[in-house]
Amino acid sequence: MAEDTADDLIYWLKIDIEHKNYLGRLRHWDNLKMATDAQCVWVKDFTAQQLSSAELKSIPFAALYYCKEDKLFPKGSLLPERKLPVFLWTPVERALPVELQGYNHNFFGIHQQQPLRLVPCEEEQKATVLLTGIQTAHDYIVTAPSVRLKNLQWLLINNNEALIFGEPLLPLNGRSYWQKERFILPVGYNFEFAILEKIAAQQIDEEEAHLIWWQNENNYCLLHRAQLQPLSIASWKQTAINI
Repeated sequence: MAEDTADDLIYWLKIDIEHKNYLGRLRHWDNLKMATDAQCVWVKDFTAQQLSSAELKSIPFAALYYCKEDKLFPKGSLLPERKLPVFLWTPVERALPVELQGYNHNFFGIHQQQPLRLVPCEEEQKATVLLTGIQTAHDYIVTAPSVRLKNLQWLLINNNEALIFGEPLLPLNGRSYWQKERFILPVGYNFEFAILEKIAAQQIDEEEAHLIWWQNENNYCLLHRAQLQPLSIASWKQTAINI
């Protein structure tokens, strides 16, 4: 991650060892270094963007410091708290090994102890999937010019909703999603631990035959790629008649 550290200062985070697990949400930032002493865990080399990120701000029990003249100052303070300690630093991904629990392939949901989950995200995401009601979609599609439906695909959900893939999105009320490789995620959300994504995708769908649709922050279901069909007035009417 080739960015200058914030304000040309080196920032450190301190957290008690008993709360170390909260640092897992920083593991995908491969520029960070980590060290420990008898009571605390220290992390350093944050960029300006990381310092203002939701991931960092959401970590409880943590304190931020900046280094100046071989002293550590609490962030926002002009008074030093202590001399700069000397540590043996380790890359954060090595200091925080990943442990991923198994999935229940017969349950379309997340086990209560499953660490893979979605959190609000400040990054801009491009919506390419729309979930909307059947009647809402029908009123638009049957009168839309064919060029407007070109390159779109769709899937019927529970006989009362349509999941429409492609760009540009149809101008319909509904919930928007964005696609991240095999994952379909709600706009405004991303995985808490990015490092778990590929491992989780492999365990959820080893054959890679499905899209993994996160309907909300806590639940997902599998969508077989073969069930997607081109969106056209003819294909829509044929399906709508059978509902």
